[in-house]
Amino acid sequence: MVFSSYIFILVFLPVVLCGYYLLSGLKNGLWQRLFLIGASLFFYGYYNVKYLLLIVLSMLLNYVAALGIQRSQGVRAKLLLTLGIVFNVLLIGYFKYYDFFVANLNLLTGSSFVLKHILLPLGISFFTFQQLSFLVSVYRREEKVERLRDYCLFVTFFPQLVAGPIVLYSEMMPQFRDESRRHFDSESFAAGIYLFAMGLFKKAVIADTLAFFVDNGFAVCEVSTLGFAGGWVLSLCYTLQIYFDFSGYSDMAVGLGRMFNIGIPFNFLSPYRSVSISQFWRRWHITLGRALSTYVYRPLGGNRKGLARTCLNLFLTFLVSGLWHGAAWTFVLWGAWNGVFVVLERLAGKRLDRIPGWLRTAVTFLIVNALWVLFRADGFAQAAEVYRAMLFFGNLQMYQLDYIVGEAGYLNFPMVVDCVYILGLIAGLLFLVFRCKNSAELLAQFRPSGKTLAAAALLFCTACLCLSRESVFIYFNF
Repeated sequence: MVFSSYIFILVFLPVVLCGYYLLSGLKNGLWQRLFLIGASLFFYGYYNVKYLLLIVLSMLLNYVAALGIQRSQGVRAKLLLTLGIVFNVLLIGYFKYYDFFVANLNLLTGSSFVLKHILLPLGISFFTFQQLSFLVSVYRREEKVERLRDYCLFVTFFPQLVAGPIVLYSEMMPQFRDESRRHFDSESFAAGIYLFAMGLFKKAVIADTLAFFVDNGFAVCEVSTLGFAGGWVLSLCYTLQIYFDFSGYSDMAVGLGRMFNIGIPFNFLSPYRSVSISQFWRRWHITLGRALSTYVYRPLGGNRKGLARTCLNLFLTFLVSGLWHGAAWTFVLWGAWNGVFVVLERLAGKRLDRIPGWLRTAVTFLIVNALWVLFRADGFAQAAEVYRAMLFFGNLQMYQLDYIVGEAGYLNFPMVVDCVYILGLIAGLLFLVFRCKNSAELLAQFRPSGKTLAAAALLFCTACLCLSRESVFIYFNF
């Protein structure tokens, strides 16, 4: 089940909200939490019921390991932590990386091991990383293991289950136990609807429209030589698609949390306005960056062992980030290039401050835009074709923009109109990205009023008209 679907919006969400707040009339909040666990497991199992057993088994084993770590000290605690880490790594390794490993082994050794073509369980990277980080936090005595039901709610709470944010136990559970948050709050609920409507519009109207153009553009790469204009339009369309897709999901997750009177951290804060790749990664998928910094970068030594070791640690962390995003060499190279640019920025130090901020932002955006091609491409050959087109000024081939736009569910306009349409759309969306307030800023100044609720209603209704072309969020694949 995805947030941008009729079954979620018209059936699942209203039923869960009504049930949750009806149970708030009971003296004990236990029944509300149990109800949310059941609803969240149904939400997860709706996608593929076979993987319900997987997430339940994962939670139980991680909870037992965390409990054992908390009750132990010294070597025993370290042994239990190691076993917990091995279990989580093997779990995600089997489902996400088995075919990748076997395919490369076959290529290197000439063997013929059979690929299993395993269907990736929804959100496995997120709930596994979240539980793994919890084990480490318990080992460090930063978190405490409490009741199993509270731990299950921490892992399964459906607004953040399948694509983040990767939250901390100490961020979430005190809120669920807070008596003042158990009951309906009209202002929090209105803010939640406002954010959810905004995120739904970003996903269903903007990102899914751009997805059509992106799919068309990469299909052109397979049958024809892409021109300069086509290459840049294609790369910018994907850069904007993944922005509004992920931003839309993040807004919906935070908005859903607000509907339950629960604060979920923003995972996305105007990343394309960054003046460096380092700053970009502090604004894009914020909680993943926090987790990688805490559980990869710092254990490697962080910045405590000199500049050379710091640069190596940064590079390795981004290499892990690339592999986390997907089991393909394109993701590994994408992570590596991000690491290279972050290392170069670290080496340049304060000398970068001499460059005007607007120029640094423009260069950072161009780098990010170029690297997203590698992220989206089906392989190195496809990525190379797009890069070749972006760099070959002598081949404009404006007619390819007509192929990229296609019919797109609209009237079949002449080529000139299609070109003006897609270029105007990109320009308008870039204006929104660089000049308009982000969701966190809009939420901070939000006050329930007829104007804001009318705006939310307009966004919501427009988005609902586009749900017939329902597609999953990009980050569901990771």
